[in-house]
Amino acid sequence: MLISDLLRLLADETRLRVLHLLEHEPLTVAELQEVLELGQSSISGHLAKLKGAGLIHDLPEGSARRYRLREDHDGMLRTAWQSMRDLSLDEPRFAADRKRLEDIQATRGSSWVDRVAGSLHREYAPGRTWESLCHGLLHFASFGRCVDIGAGDGAMVELIAPRATTLLCVDPSPAMVAAGRSRVQALHPGAVEYLQAPGEKLPLADHCADSVLFLQSLQYIADPAAALAEAARILAPGGRLLVLTLVSHGFPEADAFGHRHHGFAAADLKRWSRTLDQPHAYTLPPEGRSPRFQTLIFTATRAGRAAARGRP
Repeated sequence: MLISDLLRLLADETRLRVLHLLEHEPLTVAELQEVLELGQSSISGHLAKLKGAGLIHDLPEGSARRYRLREDHDGMLRTAWQSMRDLSLDEPRFAADRKRLEDIQATRGSSWVDRVAGSLHREYAPGRTWESLCHGLLHFASFGRCVDIGAGDGAMVELIAPRATTLLCVDPSPAMVAAGRSRVQALHPGAVEYLQAPGEKLPLADHCADSVLFLQSLQYIADPAAALAEAARILAPGGRLLVLTLVSHGFPEADAFGHRHHGFAAADLKRWSRTLDQPHAYTLPPEGRSPRFQTLIFTATRAGRAAARGRP
C-alpha cells in the first residue's frame, strides 16, 4: 500500500473511531453499530477497508464475527497507525466512544468473563499466554536421557535440562556449539553436554536415548529422512520422538533464515519414521505475523517397555 493511500485510510474519522474502540477490546459489527450509532452497511464498509489494509482481522463467533486489531503490522503500517493513534488519543470523540461502550456493557451487566464465554481460547488475559502454559506444563515432563538434534546455541537448555537425566545437545555448526558450551558454563544447568555432529550421522550407540527432539531444526538438515532414521536408531524401547517443524509452504521469507526445506508434510514424517510406533501429527493455527507460517508437531514412540527414567 502506498503511503498516500494509507494516510487517506487513517484520515477518516469513522475508521479512527473504529480502531480506537478495537484497541480497547474486540467487537462485533452489532456492538460497533450501537456505540457509533451508525448503520450496519456503513460499519461493514469501513471494517472491510481496514481489514484489506491489514490493520484488523476477524474470527467467527456464532453467527457473527468479532473484529480485533492485528499485532503483526508491517513496518510502515505499524508506524502510520501508531503515529495517528498517539496524535488522536486525547480527542474527546474517541474518549466518548469508549465511555459509551463501557456504559452499554454495564447496563447489560456484561462482564469481560461473560463476553468471552465461548471464545476464551482466542482472547488475551494477563499471564494466560502460550509461553506461560508451556513453562507450567513442562514441570510434568520427564525427558530421561534426552538428545536435542539441531540444538543451536542452547536456547532451550534452561527448560529441558531440569527435566532430563542427561541432555546432549547436537549441532553441526562450530559457532553454535561454541556458543552453546558458553551458555552451559554460565547457566550450570546440570548434566548437559554439547556435541558437534550432523543429524544424519550421529556418533551415538543404538538405543541410548529416552527422548529425541527436533525443535524447529529439521528444515535446516540436508537429509531429513536420514536424520529421522538416526533418531529412531538411538531411541531406547519406550523412547519418544518429538518433531516441531513447519508445514510445507511456499514462502520465500524462509530463505532468509537459512532453511534448506520449505516445511514438510505429515505423511513424509510418518514415512521417514516408519520403524517407530504410534505416529501422530497435527498442525497449529497459522501465526499472526505475515507470512503466517504454520507449525507441524509430530510424535512417535519406540516399541517396548521404557526403562526407569531417573531425575537429577
